[in-house]
Amino acid sequence: MRVVKNPEERKAEILSAAIRVFARKGYDKTSISDIAKEIGISQGLCYRYYTSKEEIYDAALDEYADYIARENLRRYDLRGKTLKEMIQEMSGHVDDYVEFEQGQRELFELFHKGDNKRLHDQLFVRVAKKLVPILTQFFVEAKERGEITVSDPQTVAYFFVYGQMGMLMDPDINETDCTKRIQDFMIESLNL
Repeated sequence: MRVVKNPEERKAEILSAAIRVFARKGYDKTSISDIAKEIGISQGLCYRYYTSKEEIYDAALDEYADYIARENLRRYDLRGKTLKEMIQEMSGHVDDYVEFEQGQRELFELFHKGDNKRLHDQLFVRVAKKLVPILTQFFVEAKERGEITVSDPQTVAYFFVYGQMGMLMDPDINETDCTKRIQDFMIESLNL
């Protein structure tokens, strides 16, 4: 018997199934057929909601990046803090972030398995994209409070978010040293 579902519910169901299969089989070894079989629907129904496996993957990537950005901000109470205090509070330690990421176990496995460096790096870039508007707002508010005098808060946000990525991804830089160097650079650059 055919089950008719709300389009958004069906789309979410397909995405959830895809994430499970991607995590289990790996992205490269997963097909639309595998995803459809996971929830007992036809391939055609998958294609009604997503044009390709890549589009489903992109939706999973975006969902996880949203989750990571949101949870990163939620773990800190930044209300009423100066920009310098906000910068100093951000730890940068991987273990601080892995704990909450594991709340999305299947997505965590998909993007953090040892052989998925390419997927992990794509996630890292997507999270950065999500953080730019948030940091821009922090810089705008700090400028309004007179803490900084930058002329273009958005450019500063882009620079700080994407500028630190090389250091964060370099396995030869000690995590604690990396965090301290990034914090010091941000504080010095903004004359805080």
